[in-house]
Amino acid sequence: MNKSAGYLALLLAVLTLATPSASHAQDFFRDLGTSRSSGGYGPVTPSDYTYDDVSPSGLKPLRPGQDLSVVEEAEETDKYNFALGSFRFGIAAGVGIEFNDNITLAETNRESDIIFRPIMNIDSEWRISDLNTLRFNIGLSYAKYFDHSQFDTNGVLISPNSELAFTFYTGAIKWTVRDRVGYEEDTYDVPDISNQAVYRRWENQAGLEGEWAINQTVSLTFGYDHYNLWATDDSGEPEFELQSRSIDTIFIKPAVQINPAVKVGVNASFSFINFQDSDRSDGNAIMAGPFIEWQVSEYTNLYLEGGYQGLNFDHPSNFNNAAIDQLGLSPADAAAVQSELQDNEDSHSYYVRFEINNRPSEFFRHRLAFSKTAEIGFESDYINLYNVEYDADWKVMEKMEVGPSIFYEHYTSSSPLDEKGDRIGATIGIRYHFTNSLTLGLDYRYLWKNTNLPDQDYYQNLVFLSLYYKF
Repeated sequence: MNKSAGYLALLLAVLTLATPSASHAQDFFRDLGTSRSSGGYGPVTPSDYTYDDVSPSGLKPLRPGQDLSVVEEAEETDKYNFALGSFRFGIAAGVGIEFNDNITLAETNRESDIIFRPIMNIDSEWRISDLNTLRFNIGLSYAKYFDHSQFDTNGVLISPNSELAFTFYTGAIKWTVRDRVGYEEDTYDVPDISNQAVYRRWENQAGLEGEWAINQTVSLTFGYDHYNLWATDDSGEPEFELQSRSIDTIFIKPAVQINPAVKVGVNASFSFINFQDSDRSDGNAIMAGPFIEWQVSEYTNLYLEGGYQGLNFDHPSNFNNAAIDQLGLSPADAAAVQSELQDNEDSHSYYVRFEINNRPSEFFRHRLAFSKTAEIGFESDYINLYNVEYDADWKVMEKMEVGPSIFYEHYTSSSPLDEKGDRIGATIGIRYHFTNSLTLGLDYRYLWKNTNLPDQDYYQNLVFLSLYYKF
């Protein structure tokens, strides 16, 4: 074995055993955000402990279809409990106590803690006129660790569904200008991260969307999104420093309402990806494919979309420069090792999004969803991610609701380490309403992960007791 090969073997061993593997899968294609293929990050995970129920894996439900939109509109209206003229707003505040038996998502040397989490959510709407509406929503929270104060929230957590949006019309076109901002530290919804308790980052998505009803059957949705991620972690880990980026996306979605129950169309987008650090390659992405929305019955609707997805990068990415520098190699040997560890793969594959919603009664509804996408990686240019998820909402009695959910996901990495991983998660939440304003919640979550890399597996149990008051 020559000297460079020896250094390469040493470095691979170090990276495999010591470096946490991570990917913020929600911030690009997985979220599907406002344009469904934009640079947004929208999903709120249960670990954010917002007032509203959400998907257990970080996937935001599509909730397509005409009939269930009536239900969604009623739920949206129920957020507002105060009115001053045409200005409506609602406030919900609460406190929670969490027990977590593996706060760092570690395979060995597991650490447990009790975490105090106060929460406040504000939702507001100003209907300026029949055609113009201004909305503002924000969710604020904090995490105080009883035994590991180094993981306390750095400031205030801002839920990623916090948004300022203005809707107006010009002729037959409905325009929405919006800005969504969030500050998050949780690692739960990142499928291929291990051995980390926090991943601190600011995210912002600003966009303009137009909805044009060309006639009674043909419509066109189009727009532009600008997304930023700023990693602010102060741990000094190079993995976090490489994540800051911007994504600019243009999208178009023509559709035809074939009959009252079926809508078909095409969804297409093109994105420009720019990283702050030159060690990571800039690139571009394209998604294009047909979709169908089908109101199967009064109680069931279905959404299916699939097509081509491509990710192309300008040059190889050097994720391991910091680790190579620590070896003290000569310039020639360092260059040889670096060339072996570069990620220079593009992705040309397919994507799929499927979701079926069923509401057989006013007391029970459930959802089954599946997706396959390629997404920007953390220590790789991209990962291929498969996700299947089921969740339900069951009103078991007048004042109590139960929400079980389960998901499975599989991912593969483009990096030279060729990571392959699986995760299974299951949650159950119980809500008891003492009054229309006061709600007691009890949640349990189990998470299990297995990968082909050493020291990256883990399991986690989490229990969360909360009390919310809706003013």
